[in-house]
Amino acid sequence: MLKSITTLFNPLPAYISDFIKSDYQLYKYALVAVFLSVSVAVNYWVSFEANFVAVPNYASRLVRYILFYGFAYYGGVIIIAWSKPKTELTYLKNSKFWLITFIGIIILSFDNSFHGSYNIAKQLVGLNSYLFVGKLFAELRNFVTLFLPLLVFWFFIRKKSDSFFGLTLHNVSVRPYILMLFIMMPLIFIAAQSPSFLATYPMFKSFGMEAYWGVNIGWLVALFEFLYASAFLAVELFFRGFLVIGLLRLMGKDVIIPMVCLYTFLHFEKPMGEAISSIFGGYLLGVFAYYSKNIWGGVFVHAGIALLMELAAGLMKM
Repeated sequence: MLKSITTLFNPLPAYISDFIKSDYQLYKYALVAVFLSVSVAVNYWVSFEANFVAVPNYASRLVRYILFYGFAYYGGVIIIAWSKPKTELTYLKNSKFWLITFIGIIILSFDNSFHGSYNIAKQLVGLNSYLFVGKLFAELRNFVTLFLPLLVFWFFIRKKSDSFFGLTLHNVSVRPYILMLFIMMPLIFIAAQSPSFLATYPMFKSFGMEAYWGVNIGWLVALFEFLYASAFLAVELFFRGFLVIGLLRLMGKDVIIPMVCLYTFLHFEKPMGEAISSIFGGYLLGVFAYYSKNIWGGVFVHAGIALLMELAAGLMKM
């Protein structure tokens, strides 16, 4: 079974199959599959996040997201703890591990709990254009509520030789990421046939601003898609930078599984197919970051897939 799994990744760098060979345990990977399968099924069966986590009251929403994301991340940690000898889990006795990961969960929960972009836009530009401007602000949100808190946190824990959670040009190679995009292209255009996909994408909506502002709609598309793609820098910085590169010294190879679990839960407000694909995509991008010690490949793939989804949905609706 292990051989059949690793052969799937033959076109990718050799370290992908090397990582799987060194990390693979049937018991551990089966537990992860069950945990995520049940979580995905429950979420989409009862709209769990929408109905029970993303509640209107901000304080309650923040606490619920901390519990929601904590369940995802520490669920992955528990699976690892069940699968390895205690002698290989010394980081669980290290207070730094618990402090750093809990602060990370608070930062992510704060980011996802903030829903004030449209209210801010309404105050700044009025009722006629606040929907479009609010959508732009929503794409900028990750910079304020995710990127900046991570920057402040890194400032206090950094060492002189450390990059900002993999935000470095050292050891950057785009070849494997271009291959991933080519693999994803037909899958995205197949997914674009789905009504649930087309109900979500394209994310761009002009709200009639091309007529109201008297500008070509192409400029509005370019502005929105640039901000939309740029937002993935903060996402990659958190998941592949903070949770993988930032915790490598403490956890070693164990950084990947909890990150994948949390990354899957992040997608629970997306179409189910996207949440499922995030399991495999998050795993691959995590291994890339683990070996390369930078996040730019993940940014390239993440933004590329997002823009391909925009293109596919736009073509379907033409």
